[in-house]
Amino acid sequence: MTDYSTLMPGDAVVALRTLPRRVNAALGIVDEVTEGRAHQLGADGVSAIEAILGATATLAVLEKGLSDVSILDDAPLHPAVTNRRLRSIELSTNEPSEAVLEQFTERVTAVADLADSIEGKDWSRTGVVADVRISALDLLRDAVEVGVEALTQVERIIASLR
Repeated sequence: MTDYSTLMPGDAVVALRTLPRRVNAALGIVDEVTEGRAHQLGADGVSAIEAILGATATLAVLEKGLSDVSILDDAPLHPAVTNRRLRSIELSTNEPSEAVLEQFTERVTAVADLADSIEGKDWSRTGVVADVRISALDLLRDAVEVGVEALTQVERIIASLR
């Protein structure tokens, strides 16, 4: 497991910006067979498309938290920011992989663009979930972790189906 605790904002932005290309390459969509594989359940009961959709939804929660923290001290944050179990959502897996990848790309780009707009001391600004404080930098690090975990999951699922 990778330690994201030392990841700095510039490196996190670079990592986020590379994720769409890397996820697209992992899916390897070129024809109907590989499109079908992207929707097929892997050994853990999740398809590659579901993994990407789940990451996209989680990134939306983290983006909202990062946005709130970047403009307001002690911003109240959604509990899903710190509790992964609250991030589960109903997923519509009927969408073509191209549309799912587009949504993922838009969300990752939005988080990276937001991160680019945050400067210096604003990275230490915190939001609050219950009694837990989480910094803007920690939210960004979580976003990178979610994206990389989705990429790893997609790679694992696709490899298991070949």
